[in-house]
Amino acid sequence: MKRLSDYVGSRDNNFNLLRFLAAFLVLVSHAYALSTGDPGTEPLRQALGTTPGGIAVDTFFITSGFLVTASLLARKSVWGFVTARALRIYPGLFVAVLLTTVVAGLFYGSLPMGEFLMSRGTWSYIVHNSTLFLGVKYMLPGVFELTPYAKAVNGSLWTLPFEVRMYAGLALLWVVVGMIGRDQPRRFAGAVTVVAVAALLLHLSWTGPRYHDFGAMLTAAFFAGAAAYVWRDRIPMSWGVFGACLAAIGVSAWHADLFFFVYTLTLPYVVLFFAHVPEGSIRQFNRLGDYSYGLYIYGFPVQQALAASFPGISPLALLAGSAPLTLALAVLSWHLIEKRALAWKDRKRPARRPSVA
Repeated sequence: MKRLSDYVGSRDNNFNLLRFLAAFLVLVSHAYALSTGDPGTEPLRQALGTTPGGIAVDTFFITSGFLVTASLLARKSVWGFVTARALRIYPGLFVAVLLTTVVAGLFYGSLPMGEFLMSRGTWSYIVHNSTLFLGVKYMLPGVFELTPYAKAVNGSLWTLPFEVRMYAGLALLWVVVGMIGRDQPRRFAGAVTVVAVAALLLHLSWTGPRYHDFGAMLTAAFFAGAAAYVWRDRIPMSWGVFGACLAAIGVSAWHADLFFFVYTLTLPYVVLFFAHVPEGSIRQFNRLGDYSYGLYIYGFPVQQALAASFPGISPLALLAGSAPLTLALAVLSWHLIEKRALAWKDRKRPARRPSVA
């Protein structure tokens, strides 16, 4: 039986497709919340205590933990790791924040443009959301005041500070275990496992999905992915196990609290199996590019703009209208900004010419 390690190392996988589908699920959830003003109308929330968007966020953090751990261990350099992560997160984010700020203020704000641009709230929004170190801001002065989900400009950004903290925590673990003694990779694997188990136990200690702590939830998902990478040699990739996990999730759906436990324990395997094992025409998606990040950071403001432009729009109409517009922005973001920024992460400085005596 093949192990997870047999699939690692090749770019021919399904991660792009997986993250694209997850980003689309975020659009589905937000279409209900932003058209009605009530997040309780999102599909699955009443039955399972979660939403398509919640499942998507968990998926993002599992895949992120797996892939960035691979990046860190391949580079074995904290500086190289930090540079690569910054190039992935910040160029596309900075452009998205500036673009949505200007468009929202110009077309969907109640303040004169000059007053809007000089407002302290506007610059606070730009600085916080472009850096993420101080958290994120959701409101711009006078913008989206009459939409059903009033005033929020880009609610999707709430996960990004958590993402950056996960990167920092992973890098810190690598540095600390390196200071303890030899065999840094083995000690690192142990430390990652301890964090993953501790976060998982804390997450499961809550009485059910309606009471979970987002910090514990996202930490558990991220470090589950990280632990899967460091123990990749011991994880079997089996269609039987994959099917059993899906069956368990389906059977447990009759009770929200039971689903919460089964889903939490099985989702990492389901995600990583789908990312690596299915082959064939499904892999053709990789030719398109990685549009998931653009979908994620542009989806919310696009849907808010449509909700403001077409009062009373239904959730399905909002989803149908926002999907192609958001995808167009995501495609432009990937090819014009994100892909070009990522090209810098593996560039080496040119060798200096020897001086002539």
